[in-house]
Amino acid sequence: MMRSVRKSMIAYPVAVSLLTGVAFAVLVHPVSGGPVPGDRVPGGLTLPWMWQATVQQDPPGPASVLVGGDSVGFEGTDLFDSEGKVAAVGRGGDYRMLRYSGWNGVTPGEDVLLSPDGRYAAQEWLEGSTSDGDGLDIVDLATGRSVTYDGGLTRISDQWGNATVPCCAPAAWAPDGRSLLVETFGTDYEDPQTSIIQARRRLGLLDLATNRITPIGAERPGGAVRKASRGAFAPDGRHLAVTAGDRLELIDRTGKVGWTTDLGDRRHLAGAGAFSPDGSRIAVAELDGCLDACDRAALATRRWRISYLDAATGRPADGPDLPVVTAMSVRALGWTAGGELVVTRHEPERDARKRPDQEWSDTGWEQTGHITLVALGAGGAVRTLLDPPADVLTLDVAADLIRAGRFGGPTPVAGAFPARPIIGFALVPVALLAAAALLVVRLVTRLVVRRRRREPPRPMLITG
Repeated sequence: MMRSVRKSMIAYPVAVSLLTGVAFAVLVHPVSGGPVPGDRVPGGLTLPWMWQATVQQDPPGPASVLVGGDSVGFEGTDLFDSEGKVAAVGRGGDYRMLRYSGWNGVTPGEDVLLSPDGRYAAQEWLEGSTSDGDGLDIVDLATGRSVTYDGGLTRISDQWGNATVPCCAPAAWAPDGRSLLVETFGTDYEDPQTSIIQARRRLGLLDLATNRITPIGAERPGGAVRKASRGAFAPDGRHLAVTAGDRLELIDRTGKVGWTTDLGDRRHLAGAGAFSPDGSRIAVAELDGCLDACDRAALATRRWRISYLDAATGRPADGPDLPVVTAMSVRALGWTAGGELVVTRHEPERDARKRPDQEWSDTGWEQTGHITLVALGAGGAVRTLLDPPADVLTLDVAADLIRAGRFGGPTPVAGAFPARPIIGFALVPVALLAAAALLVVRLVTRLVVRRRRREPPRPMLITG
């Protein structure tokens, strides 16, 4: 009897473990790996797991895209693991996460920028980094290590007396990947329309080799410039087009202004990829539709037309006749060698609403309900390059793949392993259900056995 009890004590947890493992294996088997896209922008994406390994745990190598959204894999849950995450999709097919504790609305293409060769991600702050909010982190996706830059700026005190380094939010990578256009933070002010305390902003050119910033232009109110239109580098990296209020300026790397032109409130620098491949033209996105007091329907029916400025003079210029795009917004990522302009197309989220007195980003995480990557060709051709799952809301793409026109790669599948320790929280419910199921089976089996033992033996019938 004792041997039977001991055997049962050992067999039960082993059976629970086996059943848990089998159930989990069945659950993750369909998404335990996938094809390798290589040096191509994938033609599709899957959603990351909540416990997806981080870049620091298992670096994915150079990425083709950075993606963010509002699925459980990007946000965790309210009970645990509540945070914002961005997935770096490596060219080997691995999905690895950059984590931002308490910052759900992190936006690739605005707050986090992928370097032109896909190897580095630049962000204002990364959980676990040495910056702790005081600098710009450059994360090496091939090694998992990060370096923090403060631009050599002196600490300033905010409205609560806390001393912080006023550096930096990334705005655009230089083509050679050795410098970035960044936003630095100045003194606080109160917005007269909203009464919100904000920090004034100023653009600067951060040289990564020297950790020094060259200031560009004057301070401006925070939130006064469309994030997708803060600036763009010319292909040679020697000049930049930057937005200052309703004006567009061409400047060189020393901060010297070459020309200034007034765009008004309906025209914007198209994005960080606005310069044509030969550097002669700058793409401008012109809005036809609702500007200020807009509900979702009005935002969804906005129309965007691409026009051009001469990069040498700032005057209107001729250029390819690209199709008009109907969307809440568009953001230009760059041109292909074949002459297509690659843009992200943003549709509004379900209850999106724009008011004149609010800080609002028409390419942001909170405002976007769906995003697609499309190529606009001369003569009205529109090519969908990537239409990700509905829960993917933000996207950035490596510029080298755009220039080479490397699209349509196979869809990499987010593998469940390697995993963060948070996977234990996912396994606990499975283990409990498995234990409960085994307990029910065991109790039913015992009841059946006991009932059979209590039944009187049936008399034998002898014939013949």
